[in-house]
Amino acid sequence: MKRALGIAMALAALVACGGRSSAPAPMPPLAGVGVRSPVGDAKSPELPEPPVIHAVNGVARVALVAAQNSLTGQPTFDYENQNDVIPTIELAPGDTMVFDVTNNLPSEPPPRQMTMDDGMNPDTGLQEDINLHFHGLGTSPRRPSDDVLTMLAKPGESLHYVVHVPANQEPGLYWYHPHVHGETNFQVGESGMSGAIVVDGIERHIPALGRMKQRVILVRATGVGGDVRSAGSNKTPCSTRDGLTTSLNGVVRPVIPIAPGEKQFFRLVNATGHRTLKLKVDGEQLELVAIDGFALDSYPGTPPTEKLPYLIVPPASRAEFVVTGPANGRARFRTMCYDTGPNGDPDPPVLLANLRAPAGGARVAPAPPLTVAAPLPRNVYNTALPPPSTKRIVIFSESGKPRFFINGRSFKMSDKPMFVVHVGTTEEWTVENVTQEIHDFHIHQTHFVVESIDGVKVAHPIWADSYVIPHRRVVNGKTVPGSLVLLMDFRDPVIRGEFLFHCHILDHEDQGMMAKIEAI
Repeated sequence: MKRALGIAMALAALVACGGRSSAPAPMPPLAGVGVRSPVGDAKSPELPEPPVIHAVNGVARVALVAAQNSLTGQPTFDYENQNDVIPTIELAPGDTMVFDVTNNLPSEPPPRQMTMDDGMNPDTGLQEDINLHFHGLGTSPRRPSDDVLTMLAKPGESLHYVVHVPANQEPGLYWYHPHVHGETNFQVGESGMSGAIVVDGIERHIPALGRMKQRVILVRATGVGGDVRSAGSNKTPCSTRDGLTTSLNGVVRPVIPIAPGEKQFFRLVNATGHRTLKLKVDGEQLELVAIDGFALDSYPGTPPTEKLPYLIVPPASRAEFVVTGPANGRARFRTMCYDTGPNGDPDPPVLLANLRAPAGGARVAPAPPLTVAAPLPRNVYNTALPPPSTKRIVIFSESGKPRFFINGRSFKMSDKPMFVVHVGTTEEWTVENVTQEIHDFHIHQTHFVVESIDGVKVAHPIWADSYVIPHRRVVNGKTVPGSLVLLMDFRDPVIRGEFLFHCHILDHEDQGMMAKIEAI
């Protein structure tokens, strides 16, 4: 059965160093996580753009302070003495990011409501420690780079990161966020501690993208949600709310100016803790260009774009797509209800933004078609993968406590690596989900190729770093697990060391659905 690329991406068919950084652009006043705007009001604020730090002489220098959000009391990042302002980092393949992170959070944080979805994990007892993960980049897992296992700053301490972006890193959208075991859902999901990373050069795949208005959008769902799963049931997924506030770049239901017929390039991060987005612009199709930082045609034989009625973007994933301004000058940008399974989180419909023609009725010349550029230089991503050296089974399961497991183990920081892999090889992993809710497979340091979903071969394989595993189902009266078959790419020698793979539904990760892997 042939299926659309974007649907295969997230199972819609199956699951229902020197130099100084340049000065940042000013942050609009309504950009905090706690800001609300009127529903559908023409006077709603426009979508703000976070300040951008550009690499200068090959180095992007970033100084962040972890502090309490002055509006919510939750942890956040401060930048340039601005509370709850988190910059976008823009750089080229081969550049370096230098992050200095200071932890000014209180050593005894105020108490917060404890729910079954809360990130607190008795394995750690950590509350306001901080670190960073550079999500999706093929960087070293060893300090002072993307090390989430040993680099940790307690209140009053600082961390210094030097992260080299590989020269062969695919141009696209990545992101950074804390990765403190037991606290990721609270810090990243409920508190919104996240920022975007843009690796320049995607126009080398499709030149027309370089002439469009580009919008980097972080979707967050913040606030401490209530216990929405006390009955362990999601039989009516669209009728339940999770108590969180959904925002785009910190603003609730902003206006996005776009002229009729104008094409804009949306580069969107699902930075929520556990919400799977089903993105749609009313009356328009979305033209998908890239997933998880990799252009679709990065994989040989996969078409460069695909027009789709909606896109499904799981937590941590990124989708880069072209939106065409509606002919009548107005439309709604929304996430529709997504059914995560009988025991899953409710992912209800939410109005994300209103698309509006700019004042004065200005029109723009039609954008050129999204045709491909000249053939791309050969690299490891657009050439055929070698045959897998090893095949593994990875099983995601859970108990009713709740507690979450990979291959029967609930993660502890003291664990030894579950798998040891050899640099220079690829492996075939069959990832099975024996639970009644979806999970979201993510691995650090590398990408993988999605080959099949629930036993059905994907028509056009894609590169990804986060992907939904379908929940178990009944087939011919027999219960069978949901499954993915993935080609795991361990060829790059820079990834030597210990790193992680886990469910990126963050309360699942915090409560044990994670494991170490070592590349030697």
